[in-house]
Amino acid sequence: MTTGTFDHLFGGWKSAPARRWANKDGTPGGIVAVTAIVDPDVIIAESVVVWPDARIGDGTSIGYGTSIGARTSIGA
Repeated sequence: MTTGTFDHLFGGWKSAPARRWANKDGTPGGIVAVTAIVDPDVIIAESVVVWPDARIGDGTSIGYGTSIGARTSIGA
């Protein structure tokens, strides 16, 4: 679930279209790149930024303060 599109500067260097995520429970979510694939049931905290082409599937849990770098693959 997302709201209107705007340009966002990811990491201070990567400009790409993004949207503010709207969590299914009605709470405001973070910034999600338009090209990211995110399961609609995923809760994204307001301070989180999901970069272009990222994929977050159902049941994903990423702990507080976690940083996942570019071209990182977690799981199968």
